Amino acid sequence: MKLQFVSACSIMLVISLAFGACRQESKLAGNLKFDNITLEESQHLFADESKPHAEVKVDFSYVKESTDEKMKDSINHMLQALVLGEKFSTQTPPEAVRAFTDNYFAIYRHDLEPMYREEMASSHEEPSEVWYSYERETETKVEYYDKHLLTYRFYMEEFTGGAHPVYFTYFQNIDLRTLKQIELNDLLVGEYDEELTEMIIAQLMEDTGAETMDELEEMGYGTTADIIPTENFKLTPGGISFLYNIYEIAPYVLGPVEVDLSFEKLDPILNTEYMIVKELKGR
Repeated sequence: MKLQFVSACSIMLVISLAFGACRQESKLAGNLKFDNITLEESQHLFADESKPHAEVKVDFSYVKESTDEKMKDSINHMLQALVLGEKFSTQTPPEAVRAFTDNYFAIYRHDLEPMYREEMASSHEEPSEVWYSYERETETKVEYYDKHLLTYRFYMEEFTGGAHPVYFTYFQNIDLRTLKQIELNDLLVGEYDEELTEMIIAQLMEDTGAETMDELEEMGYGTTADIIPTENFKLTPGGISFLYNIYEIAPYVLGPVEVDLSFEKLDPILNTEYMIVKELKGR
């Protein structure tokens, strides 16, 4: 009887552990495992080290493993299209990074070598290096992954000669049930544009301490373009964070502008029946 009791306990323990593992796996659709491809290379014009050069830095996060191969491939295609470009979206991640880098250098040489020759011929001296030195840096990161939501961050900085580089950050929120990018129309209901615009402006005024719209504009916000809702956002357990890159609603000197709206504030226009919203709110 004692042996039977121990065996029964052992069986119950195995069942309990297996059930716990299943519950844990169910929280992560596809049980995705991520890896990074890093690359740093440079090439000189005319393959001459005395001449200006272009430099490429890539840190690309991708799905290395998944219990669902179709999900893995679909996500990687989406991420590669976002970060590297549509023409590199169907290759394997290592092949795509390699092809993107080679293509960047090929365009650099094709476009700048004739210009360099022409300027040198007309001025009879070496052109200024600053106008022919290019840099492209790409950084990516998995911002959030839980249940059926994957939020991915893509940062790009590029210098193509001149006063200063340009830089941008883009987010991609993927619904792992449909394997499609989540849009505002999925998250919000009704004719929400006007109300959402008011919410964003009100939050921006609160963040900056502006008391009127005129005061906000005097600070520089809304001077390069109207402040309207953007599809460049990231989903968090607390709400939606809208990101406006340089020049989109403010001059370069103010940098990117991030406006966070909580689900509580968004409640009047929030699609509470959308599964991703339910999961984020813990329902």
